[in-house]
Amino acid sequence: MLKLKENSVNIFLAAALIGLGLSFGKIYAFHLIFVVSFILFPFKKAKYFFLNKPAFVPFFPALMFLFYFLSMFWAPNVFYAIEYLGYLFFGVAIIYITFFSINNTKQLKKVFIFLGLVLLLEIIICLLEMYSSFRYPISPYSELVSYFGHGYKIDLNISSSVKSLILSVPTGFHWNPNNLATLISLAIPFTLLNTNKWIKYTGTLLLLLVLGATNSRAGMLSVSIMILYIFFTKFIVSKKAFLVIFGLCLALFIIPNKLNPFSSVSNRISDSIEAVFGMFENQENTNSLGARQELMKNALDELDNNLWLGTGAGNSKFIQEKNGKVANKLTSLHNFWLEIVVDVGIVFFLIFIGWYFLIVNKLFKISVSSDNDSFLSYVAESSAIALSGLLISAISCSSIIYFFPFWILLSISLVVLKIPENKTLNIS
Repeated sequence: MLKLKENSVNIFLAAALIGLGLSFGKIYAFHLIFVVSFILFPFKKAKYFFLNKPAFVPFFPALMFLFYFLSMFWAPNVFYAIEYLGYLFFGVAIIYITFFSINNTKQLKKVFIFLGLVLLLEIIICLLEMYSSFRYPISPYSELVSYFGHGYKIDLNISSSVKSLILSVPTGFHWNPNNLATLISLAIPFTLLNTNKWIKYTGTLLLLLVLGATNSRAGMLSVSIMILYIFFTKFIVSKKAFLVIFGLCLALFIIPNKLNPFSSVSNRISDSIEAVFGMFENQENTNSLGARQELMKNALDELDNNLWLGTGAGNSKFIQEKNGKVANKLTSLHNFWLEIVVDVGIVFFLIFIGWYFLIVNKLFKISVSSDNDSFLSYVAESSAIALSGLLISAISCSSIIYFFPFWILLSISLVVLKIPENKTLNIS
């Protein structure tokens, strides 16, 4: 029993990382493990912390849930608000169960072992999906998915060549290639900054290989920027070297494709930049970018009347339905940052962004502090870069609110902030 209690947070976070990948319908293995984690939750410790050591950064997730709950009273569609609060509840639960269960670097290292093993398993599954006929059963492209309470997403009338192309796209545990790409963008800093050479080089290359197969433009752009940042800050030791490397990168875009051996890479990055900034241009488009533009336009038009308090939790979805589903199926906004503004208003959005950047800033400070051990500095820097990269990669998903890896990253970030400040609580 003691062993179970010690490893409960590790199992809990591993189940959260797998998420929908181990489920039947809307019931995940995570939900069942959550019940156990809730029973084992140190309520006395949490009560003591919030009453005696209140701090804005760890307290904000609770305030966030409270404000979203209050927004239900002015939301035009209460059902969507309740549904959204359900997603948010589990996200906040991930944060606090982790925050009050991990008190030192030894426990944090155990968490990384569990999460690392899950990620390794998912990458192996993705590679099998890319290069063999294997398909993870709980995937929209698996013919077995109906046995797990989910729907098969491949049209039976499409040609065999198109079907073959679809079946080469990996989904892993995360159902949607865009969700998988966002997970990879969060993982890249942790592999690239790792001191273990196998993880640093082999792990990073495997992640990049899977990322390329997802065809996520925002994910590709996010990872490209993070890799460039890490490379320049870690390996550039002179202005001359910086100029040479910058010149080589610039050449990728200037040299004609026929003479450029890296043309496919430069094209992908160019397309990624165009995809992200193209969403803010007024142009007609019938592809996925055009659909995202229309989703944004509908939301911004409604925002004129609900700028300060928003339309209420989850009701950005209601806005799309009211205007007619985009592409006859899309209702999720596909931009988490705009989703916050639309749902709960500009004031709360600014507070949320302030909290978010405060965490990033504190993490960067810990990463360069000589008072911390190397592992804590590594996790702090990796988390800060991952959170920064998420500003771009988050627009790959239909929403981040139900994306458990986001909440896992936030929970680990808060733990990293807690450890140096000696906020370990010893209450029975």
